[in-house]
Amino acid sequence: MPNEWGQRLKRMVVDTNCLRSDELKEYLSDPSNVAVIPDFAVLETLKIGDPKGISDQLALSAERPSQVKILKSTHAVGGLRSRRRSRGLQRRLVDKDQTAFFKTFCDKVEGAKNGDELLRRQLSKKCEDAASDLDKIAKGQETFAANLAEHAKNCTEAELKILRKGEPITPELFDKITGQIFKLALWLFAAHPCFKDLPDFKTLPNAFLFRFAVAGYVVALRSIKEAGAKGASPENIRNQMVDAMFAAYATYFDGILTKDRRCQEIYETASDVLKVLQGGFKSLKADSWQIENRLDKDSKLSAS
Repeated sequence: MPNEWGQRLKRMVVDTNCLRSDELKEYLSDPSNVAVIPDFAVLETLKIGDPKGISDQLALSAERPSQVKILKSTHAVGGLRSRRRSRGLQRRLVDKDQTAFFKTFCDKVEGAKNGDELLRRQLSKKCEDAASDLDKIAKGQETFAANLAEHAKNCTEAELKILRKGEPITPELFDKITGQIFKLALWLFAAHPCFKDLPDFKTLPNAFLFRFAVAGYVVALRSIKEAGAKGASPENIRNQMVDAMFAAYATYFDGILTKDRRCQEIYETASDVLKVLQGGFKSLKADSWQIENRLDKDSKLSAS
């Protein structure tokens, strides 16, 4: 999307580990660049708990608030109804209120750091809430991680070799990957309270929960690649789900700024898988997506 001077705006998702980095500083030095900060990164920053630590973490972004976009909570983004057309996808993910309030928030953090007791108490409460929200998110990933572990073990050695070496995906493997991702996405939609019915099959590639299922599936396959079948344990996969979350967000934008090589590779692989899926989506039949009039929450929560 071009700005008022006709330059294309570049929007990069920023991992928590890059909020204080030289990479972000250099990136924001170009006024046409925009830093996209997921709600999860904000929660992890607040978990620091100390006003000075939080202020230091946000210092680079606070210097250029007009170049910062804060995304809606992952729960809210996951509940968005997907659309077939890609136009406007980025805009729907942005929290307009939080973005507009970002400079004020940074000013209040600075005030708390400088000793304002009221602001310190307010910030302390936000930090406590953030820590609680992070715990809930982690617990919510446990069953999904277990499902991912089971699905990943269904790949044969020959199939893993194709995926590892980036060889052309056979029609049989494409069908298998698609089916596994559909099942994982089905569980995510069933587990989300905003969905009583499955979304339209044709809109799936643009749905966040579908993209998160793709990124999660990539995590599971990478775990097997790095440590064999034992690497795809629920515990190991669960520890990487934050990377999958950032990677899923980054597929809507122009990439990700991260110091974590694994997160970068998950994003790149998930993007490639999405391109393959999107390229073949027109030839897929809707019955591959287990269409039902109404989601059966109880039966789908343990789907595998």
